[in-house]
Amino acid sequence: MKPFKLQVVLDHRQRLVDQARQHLAKALQDETNAVDAVTECRQNLDQVAQEYEQRQQQGMLAHEFMLYENQLNHQRERLERLEEQVVMARQHTLTCRKALEEAGREKKLLEKVKEKQQRAEIKEQKRREMAEIDEIAIMFRDEDES
Repeated sequence: MKPFKLQVVLDHRQRLVDQARQHLAKALQDETNAVDAVTECRQNLDQVAQEYEQRQQQGMLAHEFMLYENQLNHQRERLERLEEQVVMARQHTLTCRKALEEAGREKKLLEKVKEKQQRAEIKEQKRREMAEIDEIAIMFRDEDES
């Protein structure tokens, strides 16, 4: 029976590793985008808070006071949602890293199996060659004795 060729499986495992790398790259990009959005939101919140304090010192109307309070509350809620997105993005990145590690481990395991299979094939081929050489040597020896 002809031995199973592992190269097809190794090629498939390489594609899985490549896909895992792509997923990790996308997850890292998503995490970076989420962190950038949090930074931007914090800056906006700080800016509105400073503006609000300045306006309070100068004096403002009741409806302006309510507008600033609503805007600050909205910015705080948005910041909370964005921070949750950062946490989720980091968890996704961690999951993608683990998937990449696992795909790499499986590929290396198959590479070792392939190498072992190749060594066994070479050993078997050498054994067959030695058997042929022995057979030829016995045939020549029989001819010399005759």
